[in-house]
Amino acid sequence: MLPALGWLALVALGAPAIRAAAPVDVWLDVDTSTGISDVDDGLALIQAFHSPELTIRGISTVYGNAPLADATRIAREVLKKFGPAGLAIHPGAAASRELGEDNEAVRALAAALGERKLTILALGPVTNVGTLLKRRPELTPRIERIVVVAGCRPGQKFISSESQRVPHRDFNFENDPEAMQVILDSPAPLTLAPWEVSSQVWIARDDLARLRATGGSGEWIADTSQYWIERWERGISPRGFNPFDTLAVGWVTHPALIKSEPASVRIETATDDRDPRKTKPYLLVTPHDSKGRQAIYCYQPLDGFQPLLMRRLAGKSPEQR
Repeated sequence: MLPALGWLALVALGAPAIRAAAPVDVWLDVDTSTGISDVDDGLALIQAFHSPELTIRGISTVYGNAPLADATRIAREVLKKFGPAGLAIHPGAAASRELGEDNEAVRALAAALGERKLTILALGPVTNVGTLLKRRPELTPRIERIVVVAGCRPGQKFISSESQRVPHRDFNFENDPEAMQVILDSPAPLTLAPWEVSSQVWIARDDLARLRATGGSGEWIADTSQYWIERWERGISPRGFNPFDTLAVGWVTHPALIKSEPASVRIETATDDRDPRKTKPYLLVTPHDSKGRQAIYCYQPLDGFQPLLMRRLAGKSPEQR
């Protein structure tokens, strides 16, 4: 966390940042829930809109932190307020049971892949992506990479603070492990931007106050995140909240700012870390294991990521990003 005026000073100076070599063509699949639950998908959309390293070729929605209708409505609101012209929001799966069923999101993503290769940022449950791979496996070579917000090391518990009594779920994965298995069974390159990396980035009340002072998207974020930071302060940590999905976007735009390593990935069933009377599936990684399904595992943001994220959320002009 930067001291007061820290990242705003960087904005004013137009501090340079490490950038990807060329714009990356991306598709965003989101479960936007600002005003209902987690604000991170809305933040990630605004971050992506303000990232010149990306060319956004499409956006789809999926159930998750909000019902599909709400996720779609909220994504359309964010796009209308802050996104580029010419994009539409394509609704997808409303539940994990719809894995393999055709929907608008899958058709739109398939059409976009027919035009060019894409990196898919799957920021919610991966039902839409799994459905695409099941229905249109011939398009797999058109996928440059799938970036998923999920995964953990064996025995790792998602505890953000000492006061947190119950671990977070590996929410996106646990909502549709079958769809994740479809991804693992495919040859599509895979990156995991899990809780481990996002748990090291915090948005605090001071950050929201400074965002509000910038106006525009920053003011909107500050206004629409108050209920979320209050919920975290009551039940998880007085530090603020973790903006989970923004680390996935950040890895694509500025991979040098997020440490990552090769890992093998698998799904295993074990005792539920939230209720020892039950079992549940886990998306497990073993770093530097060359056997089995391979992926890139993100595990540590560098110091430059937090101020970069704040600048992107504030919507500064390109020379200040």
